[in-house]
This record gives sequence, structure tokens and C-alpha cells, in this order.
Amino acid sequence: MHVLKQNLFGTASGSPSWDQDVAGPRQDGHIGDVLKVVHTQARVMEDRDVLYKYISKNLLFVATVAPKAAAAIGSVTPDEAWLVVYLIDTVTGRILHRMTHYGSQGPVRAVFSENWVVYHYFNLRAHRYEMSVIEFYDLSRADNKDVWKLILGKHNLTSPISSYSRPEIMTKSQSYFFTHSVKAMDVTLTAKGITAKQLLIGTIGDQVLGLDKRFLDPRRSANPTPAEREEGIMPYTDTLPIIPQSYVTHSLKVEGLRGIISVPAKLESTTLVFAYGVDLFFTRVAPSRTYDSLTEDFSYALLLITIVALVAAIFVTWILSERKELRDKWR
Repeated sequence: MHVLKQNLFGTASGSPSWDQDVAGPRQDGHIGDVLKVVHTQARVMEDRDVLYKYISKNLLFVATVAPKAAAAIGSVTPDEAWLVVYLIDTVTGRILHRMTHYGSQGPVRAVFSENWVVYHYFNLRAHRYEMSVIEFYDLSRADNKDVWKLILGKHNLTSPISSYSRPEIMTKSQSYFFTHSVKAMDVTLTAKGITAKQLLIGTIGDQVLGLDKRFLDPRRSANPTPAEREEGIMPYTDTLPIIPQSYVTHSLKVEGLRGIISVPAKLESTTLVFAYGVDLFFTRVAPSRTYDSLTEDFSYALLLITIVALVAAIFVTWILSERKELRDKWR
């Protein structure tokens, strides 16, 4: 049994404001990052319905395993192993969501961003690694779907959210097989949060793989409707693809890889990525390509010629217009 405690005023000497018992040894824990920018709180569905993301800086993701499953992979049978993940409000200690994966064990690696969490673990029954995703949506803001309320300002999007009022949360989840063992995980960050997210996965081979977050969409289905395809939802496959061109480190290795850090760049399309271990690796990535900058092979000469031609055309047209107006006056 593992006990989580929260002290008043965030000090060790303060009296505990709450404690929460979670079954089994803790494998991993992540808290929401208040510095991460969220571009929009709404997600428009294929049927034009709107879901509002549940976003709070007070959320804590915790993963625990069965006591026997804390050992090396394969040291226990599937019947003796389980993995439990929790979403906990750190203000009240209330468990907002709990999910159990039977026949699974750690080590667990996770990344928490906006209203979703992705975590990696080992499935003993399938003898393969898995990655699961959980997305959280706020049902208490469902009344804001009325367009007239939004226009007239009669919505509650800007009203404060209290952790002491029990939130109405809806979750969507999905699991996928993944080929590699994982050492570290992070997610790309941009200045305004507009650019599509990409997971940065540190593999057992000491390389960093960039995986589009759309592959980890819990709404993927085997036969998506035309509306879902238009929204960008991919057909469901049970295994996440490993695309060689998606390795951020290319053919290089970061020996003894221990962690990955992502920070925004000045350009919205670009993220700065730093991987560290025995070696250090730094690069920049553009998950949605460099849509806000010109390419190196851009033809400046052609642009200049086009501008000059347009200016000349405007000048000639102006002269012809003046002459025509003068002739009309003499008639």
C-alpha cells in the first residue's frame, strides 16, 4: 500500500490536508504543468458536437503495480500482476478517475499534457509492450454548446473552477501495442499551443522517436466515418507504427539516455528538444512542418520579379485610366 499525502501550504511541517491510499508500489507520477499553453479548450466532434477539455494545474497522474509485479519483467505470472492508474486532484485528494490493467506490470513511463495522459507499460498476457491514452472532458460546461449563449456572453467558460465542487468528467481511452521498451517520454511544446502535438519517446536503443499524437487518439475506429476522416481521425490499428524517418536523433544515439526536455521556440511551428544522458543531444523539430517560415530554397528572385511586374501593371493601368477619363471629358 502506498500513501499519498498533501501538506497545507506545501510545507513538510504543515498539517496534512488529505492523504490517499493507492494500492501497490508507485511506479510513476506526473502533475499537470501550469506553464503549458492550451490553444483552445473546446474540441469539435465529427457531428459538430463540442466537448470541453478538463484542464487543471492541480491534477496528478499516479501509476501503481501489484507488489509482486514491481520486480523485473516476466518475474510474475499474468494472474499475479496488475497495473492501476489514478487521476487525483491534489487540492482535495479526490480520485477523479481510476483504471486497472490486469496482467500488466511496469516499469511505467508517462507524459501528461493538456487534458490527456499517455503511459507505457508491459502486457504479460500479450508478451508485448503497450501504450495507453486517456482523455478527460468537462461535462459541467456542456451548456456552452448553444451558439447564442456564446454570442451573448451567457456562458461559463471564464467562470472559475473549484476543486471542492465535484466535477463531472467524461473519459475516453484506448490501448495500442508498441514495439520498443521506453526510457523516457515527453511532448512537444510551442509558444501558442496551436501546432499539433508530437510525443517524444526515448527508446531502449538510446534514440528519440517522434510520434504524432493522432496515432494515440482514443476515438480511432476500424472503419471511421467520412466525417471522422475529415476531422483527421486515422483508422484503428492495434500497433503503433515505427517510421524510420520519424527519429528525431536520425541515426545517432544518445548513450545512457535518461531524459528528454522540450521547450517552445520563437516560431510557433518549432519546438526545441534536448535529450541527455552520457551524451547530450539538441535539435529543433517542426511537428506540423515550418508553416510560418520560408524554406531555404525559396526563390526570392521570382518574388521580386513578381512584385516589380505587379507595380508596373498598376502604373500602366493608372496611366490608361487617366487617358480614358481625359478623353471622356473632352467629348
